[in-house]
Amino acid sequence: MSKVTRWTAGFIAGVGALANIPALATGFSLLRDWIRLLGWDGPYFKWHYLSTALICLLVSGLGLGMAVRAIRRERLCVLASIASLCLGLGCMVTLPDVGPRLDMAGGVQKLLGHADHSLSDWDEAHGRFPSDEEELRMALSIRPLRESAIFFLHGHPIPYDVRVRADATGPSLETAPSNPGTIIYAVTSDHKEYWLTITSLRNPAGGPVTLEHVAGLFEMEPIWVMHRKHHNPGEGYQSFIE
Repeated sequence: MSKVTRWTAGFIAGVGALANIPALATGFSLLRDWIRLLGWDGPYFKWHYLSTALICLLVSGLGLGMAVRAIRRERLCVLASIASLCLGLGCMVTLPDVGPRLDMAGGVQKLLGHADHSLSDWDEAHGRFPSDEEELRMALSIRPLRESAIFFLHGHPIPYDVRVRADATGPSLETAPSNPGTIIYAVTSDHKEYWLTITSLRNPAGGPVTLEHVAGLFEMEPIWVMHRKHHNPGEGYQSFIE
C-alpha cells in the first residue's frame, strides 16, 4: 500500500471518527435519561430510551472502532476508514429526526389538532362550540380523550383531561395544570370562538409540567394556541392539524 493511500485512509478515518461523535453523545444522553427515569417519581413521556441508546452506542462504537483501525493502518484500513465515514454520515442524517423531544412535541400537537377537529364537528352539529365542561367532554370523548396515552406516572398511563375557561377574550396562558396532556379550552361568552392550549413536559424524561410551545422549544418559541371561530355557511373551512 502506498504512502498516499495510507494518508488518505487516515484522513477519511479522522473525518469518520468526528462524524460518529454526535451518535455517541446521543447514546449517552438517552442512557442517562433512562437511568433517571428509574428513580423518577413524576410524570414522563413514554419512549424507547434504552433501546435507542444502545443502538446509538453500538453504531457509533463500531464507527469509531473502524476509524481507529484505519488510523493505525491495520489490514483493510481503506475499507475501515470508508465504513467509519459512512456510519458517521448515516447517523448525522438520521439523528435530527430521532428523539423523545421531537416525538413528544408531535404527539402533543396531534392531540391538540384532534381536539380542534372534534370541536369543529360539534360546531357544525350544534351551531356553536361547547358551553361547559360536560359538553366539552362529550365533544372530545372519542378524539382525543380516549386515544392512547403518551404520558405515564409510575408505569401507569395518565388519562387526558380538560379545563374550561368561560367568558374568555383570548387563550388561557396561566399556570399549567398539574398533569401533562390537559387541554385548556377558553371560549367566548357567546360560544362562537375558542382558543385551545395543552400541557406537556419541559423534559420528556421527567420534568416540570408546562404549556406546550411551538416545536417544543420552550425557551425560544411562543405557546402553541389553536384558535377557531364559528363556521358560517358559505365560508371556507379552516384547516386542521392531524
